[in-house]
Amino acid sequence: MRFPGVYRCRHWAVVAFATVQDSAARDCSGGDMAKRTLHTWFWNLYSRCYDGLLDFIPYQRLLELTVRSARPADGQRIVDLGCGTGNTLRAVRDTVEGAELVGVDSSPSMLAVARSKFRGDAHTSFEQRDLLEWLRGAPSGSVDRLISVNVLYTMHAPQRREFWSEALRVLSPGGRLVVVTTDRAGIGPVVREHTAERSFFASLTPRLTAVIVLNLVIWLLESRKVFDPADVATLRSEVSEAGGVVLAEQRCYGGPEEGVDVLLVVERVLDLAARERTVDLAEPSAPAEAASPDGPGASELLE
Repeated sequence: MRFPGVYRCRHWAVVAFATVQDSAARDCSGGDMAKRTLHTWFWNLYSRCYDGLLDFIPYQRLLELTVRSARPADGQRIVDLGCGTGNTLRAVRDTVEGAELVGVDSSPSMLAVARSKFRGDAHTSFEQRDLLEWLRGAPSGSVDRLISVNVLYTMHAPQRREFWSEALRVLSPGGRLVVVTTDRAGIGPVVREHTAERSFFASLTPRLTAVIVLNLVIWLLESRKVFDPADVATLRSEVSEAGGVVLAEQRCYGGPEEGVDVLLVVERVLDLAARERTVDLAEPSAPAEAASPDGPGASELLE
C-alpha cells in the first residue's frame, strides 16, 4: 500500500538536501563554511516548525524521560545546551518552580521561540552562544544539572571529547549530566511508536510534516557523513576518558528497544567514588553499590 503523504515528505527531503548541498558547495570548498551555511539555513528553517513535535507521542515521551532522568529540584541551576525552542526547559519548569534555568543555543530564531514561552519568568534566561564556547567560559562546579538533547550527533570526535571534558568540569559536586543523541538513522521505529496509539495521518499537521521532512534531511546528511553520530560504545569510552561514568542508558524516540536515540545519565567518577566512601564509612559491613561498566538498571536510576 502506498502512502502519498510519505512519498511527498521524501520528495521534499531530497529537494531540501540538494539545496543544502548545493549551497555549501557554492559557498566554499572547506568544511567550516559549509557548516555555517547549514547552520544558518537549516536550523533557522527548523525553528519555524520544530514545535510540531509536541503533538508527536515519541517526542512527548522523550521529554518526560529526559526530565525524569535529570532529577531536577528547587534551588538547582539547570542548563540546557542546545535548548532549541525551549521544550525541555518548559518540561523542567512544569516539574520544579524554584530552579534557575538557563538555555544556550546558537540559533537566534530558535531562541526567539524559546523566550516567548518564558515571558515573565525571572528565573529563566537564554544565551545565544555556541555550546562549546559557553562551556569553556563557565566556571568549574557551577551547574547542578546539565542537559543536552539531540545536539551531540552534530559533533565529530574532537568536539565530542571536549564536550564531555568541559561538561564534567562545570558540574557541581553530585551534579548530573543527561545527554540524548541519535545513533541510528531511520524513521520506522519512531512512526511505529506513534501509530501504536494514534493514527499517523490524523495527526500529520503541516508543522509536523515539515519536521519529518527536515528529519529526513538529517538522516541524509548522516549518510553523507556531514553528521556522523557515534555509537554507544564510543560514547561510553569518551565519557570514561573525560573522567565520567555512565550510570544509566536508555533507548528512546522509537521505543525502549528500537529507539533511534539513546539517553545517557552521566556523573563524575570522583562523585561516585565519594558516595561509595560515604556508604563504606556509614555501613562498614555492607559493600558499596558501585556502577558496573553497563551501569545499574536503567529503571533504578531513571525513576
